[in-house]
Amino acid sequence: MKRTVFQIVIVLFIEVSSHACCSLNDTHAIILARGGSKGIKNKNILSFNGTTLLGQTIKIIDESNKFSAIWVSTDDEQIAYEAVRHGALVYRRMPHFAQDHSSSIEALKEFLYKNSFVQRFALFQCTSIFLKRKYIDEAVNKFRNNPCVFAVKRTHKLKWKEAGHSITPLNFNPRRRPRRQDWSGEFEETGMFYFSNRHLVAQNLLQNEKCSVVEIEQLDSIEIDSIIDFKIAKCIVQEKKLNEGK
Repeated sequence: MKRTVFQIVIVLFIEVSSHACCSLNDTHAIILARGGSKGIKNKNILSFNGTTLLGQTIKIIDESNKFSAIWVSTDDEQIAYEAVRHGALVYRRMPHFAQDHSSSIEALKEFLYKNSFVQRFALFQCTSIFLKRKYIDEAVNKFRNNPCVFAVKRTHKLKWKEAGHSITPLNFNPRRRPRRQDWSGEFEETGMFYFSNRHLVAQNLLQNEKCSVVEIEQLDSIEIDSIIDFKIAKCIVQEKKLNEGK
């Protein structure tokens, strides 16, 4: 008899749950990958560098050997199939938590409610296509002594805020414009990953003031939200292959 993807997933879930329940302090990797996407259709399973965005993310996470399990939370059959094909467990997300307006916190709360043995987790975004083993290793090391760790990039952009009919500077004094070499810059979230825990999510948080960060290199910080982002990422990969071949 042929089994559906989700019947296979149930079997895998039973096998892994028995181990996970005995390892309450282990960190679980979670990828939120719903089917709907307005910017790029089916972006989570876009073909990229010989696989898919989701497949490549699962592969890098798996190769790190740092997690008790890798979960993909989705409402989509194709994404579920791709997840299982690459060795991840699938959590079938309820439609209510897979809408355009649904937040990551809401989806995480649902997942954690159904999987009470998961205490600590790392939320990965498969559209952050240049995830690397070295970033995961650094995050895992920092997560040992901090309640949360997330990915950032350093920026030296001077920011302004619109206020009615005027604008005001946010991070500098126009009378003393900082030179790049005299200013350490600011951290901006990349969205690549968030290491956190059940206690923070219960407070509708992924981070607090005790977090640590992992600084991502500028080229690696690209997030695929549009076709332009996707084309840039492909160009970067092609350029790297050309350089490696020299």
